[in-house]
Amino acid sequence: MRISDKRNVVKLATVMVLAVIVITIFSIPLISIIAPLGDILFPGSGLWNVPAEVPQQETLYIPGLNSSVTAYRDEWGVPHIYASNENDLSFALGYIHAQDRLFQMDLARRQVRGKLSELVGDLALEEDKFNLAMGMEYWANQTLQDAIRRQELGEIDYLDSVYDYADGVNYYINTHQNELPIEYEMLGFKPALWTPLDTFCYTKYMSKMLTWQYDDLYRFQAFEALGAVNYTEIMSMSTYGQIPICPNYGKFNDSSELTYNGGPLKISSNVIGVVRDFLKNVENIPSEKSLMDLQDQNAIGSNNWVVDGIKSSTGKPILCNDMHLAWNMPGIWYEAHLVDESSGFNFYGFMLAGVNIPIVGHNDHVAWGFTNTGYDVMDWYYYEEVDDDHYIYDGLITEYKKRIYTLNVKDEGSQQFTVRETVHGPVLNDFLGSAIPDSLDAPNVVLAPKWTGNNVTGEVYALYGYAHSKNRADFDLASENFHCPAQNHVYADVQGTIAMRPTGLVPIRDDSLIEAWHFGNGTLPYNGTKGEGDWIGYVPFNELPNTVNHSQHYLASANQIVTGPDYKKYALQNSYATGYRARRINELLNNSADGTVGVEKMKEIQLDVKSTAARALIPYLINATDNLQSSHKTPTMLDVLTQLKNWDYDMDKDLAAPTIYRKWRDYYGDYTFNDEFSAAGAQMRPQLNVLEKLTRDEPDSLWFDDINTGAVEDRNYIMIKALNSTITWLLDFYKTSEVSAWRWGEIHQLDFPHFVFESLDIGPFEGDGEGYTVNPAGVSIRNGVGYARGGASERMIVDFSDLQNSLSVIPSGQRGVPNSKHYSDQLEELFLQGKYHRHYFYDNKIDFPQSHIESRIYIIAGEDPAFIIGLTTGLIVGCSVGIVAVVAGWYKKDLLRAKFKELKRRFRGE
Repeated sequence: MRISDKRNVVKLATVMVLAVIVITIFSIPLISIIAPLGDILFPGSGLWNVPAEVPQQETLYIPGLNSSVTAYRDEWGVPHIYASNENDLSFALGYIHAQDRLFQMDLARRQVRGKLSELVGDLALEEDKFNLAMGMEYWANQTLQDAIRRQELGEIDYLDSVYDYADGVNYYINTHQNELPIEYEMLGFKPALWTPLDTFCYTKYMSKMLTWQYDDLYRFQAFEALGAVNYTEIMSMSTYGQIPICPNYGKFNDSSELTYNGGPLKISSNVIGVVRDFLKNVENIPSEKSLMDLQDQNAIGSNNWVVDGIKSSTGKPILCNDMHLAWNMPGIWYEAHLVDESSGFNFYGFMLAGVNIPIVGHNDHVAWGFTNTGYDVMDWYYYEEVDDDHYIYDGLITEYKKRIYTLNVKDEGSQQFTVRETVHGPVLNDFLGSAIPDSLDAPNVVLAPKWTGNNVTGEVYALYGYAHSKNRADFDLASENFHCPAQNHVYADVQGTIAMRPTGLVPIRDDSLIEAWHFGNGTLPYNGTKGEGDWIGYVPFNELPNTVNHSQHYLASANQIVTGPDYKKYALQNSYATGYRARRINELLNNSADGTVGVEKMKEIQLDVKSTAARALIPYLINATDNLQSSHKTPTMLDVLTQLKNWDYDMDKDLAAPTIYRKWRDYYGDYTFNDEFSAAGAQMRPQLNVLEKLTRDEPDSLWFDDINTGAVEDRNYIMIKALNSTITWLLDFYKTSEVSAWRWGEIHQLDFPHFVFESLDIGPFEGDGEGYTVNPAGVSIRNGVGYARGGASERMIVDFSDLQNSLSVIPSGQRGVPNSKHYSDQLEELFLQGKYHRHYFYDNKIDFPQSHIESRIYIIAGEDPAFIIGLTTGLIVGCSVGIVAVVAGWYKKDLLRAKFKELKRRFRGE
């Protein structure tokens, strides 16, 4: 029995227990957002109507379809859809997406479109207002309208398929009103019909997830709190240990790259107060706090790399991608295989349920994957406000533009609110309701962001082009339309080309008006009242970094710095990952001899949990401990030292050394920086590679000195202090002095939460890794057990020597139906076990292996024969009755006429 099958039995037993709850409570909602239990549990409604699995065979008859479609689901629930044109393919995909992921689709569009409060009332009102104010729905609609215009002009031809996709989703909704996912019954609502706008909103949802940021504001707060000299010293170390994504722009020598030539910070305390209060209240918005937490735990990122035919063992390129996002049930990615048998279009890869355009994957010719570039695509501006309708921009009183929305709030009716727009973007410190302190109104300062996502963007067009590319030229041409979110595009093709192109819209700022203390390039917020920092264009596509067929025979990205110091013309990034994952990937690939890297090696790399961060820091701790006087070494400390000396830096859940390292690292960072940062009130902390540089190169740095004591502390003192605190904490947590029992897996666990209901979560599971390993699982263990809720959201390995040998896996299952075996089968049976499933990449349905077909859907163009027979029968019967009636009428009429004639003769006496 599969693990997932056992879990379903347990769920069924739980349901049976719930069924005996006293009947009087069945009509009472448990809390305001949950429907009465009777609606959920009574036979004939709710849970009892939700089928765990799709039918083994379905036949649908769809009038207006161009031709018939066949879809097979394999043993993992992955659909393989065969059609004769892409419009019908999209219809079938829409139906299947709705069949598997309808509630997830619904929730995502509601978040973008400000409709969560329709479900849960005023609990989500501030979030709805904030999301609408951001402008995602508005600009999704503008992008859709632009696509309609371009389609009418003949510039694009994919838009009809978006409408057909919506038709497929809606066919499922209309024909399965009594079989909707259980979440609809639990929340007590029905899904609205899907629209093309919903699909375009989903693209903005992803752009926001990957590129929306408050870094400028946090940097500004740290700059003001620490002072220019301290801030600059810390920021200057950010390139330490970085291996650039594009290797053809030079290497860093670990020297400082940032210099400060300005004077003291001169800015109104009102602005500083507004920024502080705004950030404090943004952190109370659930979606924003969740995103910040994931970023803090290094869960928002990705890995991708590719080797060419010289490095590979097959003579052909092998491409890998694992995108790091939040873990949820179901996961964000949906696997699908799409085939247009008439045109030869043949794609396998990952999609968003809600979007009919492939995101990453491969066709017969090319493969591609993404990681986040970290390009700075968003700036914040502050302005003096004149009144509710006017603000000062570039020295002139300027009228706000306004967007007016009406929100329908559950149990409270409708509410109207207005979004005010500056020349740069929406005013966002308007929408935090009662959480805003009265003091926020006094400064008359407003904040607004300018973001590349708030624009008409072309990423849907680009993605469509990727899926249909046959070579690098096709792919490059499509890439020009990829605007937001900016991504590192790893690429390979059947001809042997490998490439890396970090692309997207990157603004060029006018920094001619900034103050001397401002670093420019969007590093800190701009004074919009003085006209600072206006965008005057975007970096031209052909001047963005690009690497093709490099001499090292591989390319790799893991959210590190994009280019080396030789790329000077444009500023691209103000922040990037610490580079530890990139170091390890480069190490493993660089150390692999030419002709030796195969699919198995790629699996090893994706699953690697060796911590290059620990390897960089722990030798210094060991050395400092060895040099302690014997009287200062307790038996437990000696046991800890033994664990660390025997450790190979694998973050293995069954070992104690990872636990010791991780807890010590927290204390070491805190004791180094908290005295200065906390005293100044700065929330931002230096990245770990900054601490590594200080550890290696500056053991007597003033950052190690505790400003709260009269003594002068150095690196070794702080290291030992952190170690003593670590031992005390772990003794208390594990309740044993047996150091080997301090297992990492007991305190480091992997959790896969449902979007809404905790009872539908999967996990937690003990897990390997940490936030800085190639296979990431970042946690906070400051208060006890840490739960990783983000990491690899998919894994893909594409083998161009045999595309049937390509592999993938997701950390959930294909279906968002909790009682389905495909709810968590890939998670429990593959992902957590370090396993994959192969791609059944057959370009026609005849060759598809019958032994791997779990279910079938046949979508037939035309009316249902049963309907035709019924209609024909009805017509025949109806006509027959009519003829009889007419004949009878004629006969009756003739009789009457004859009778009338007879009466007339009699009357006349004839």
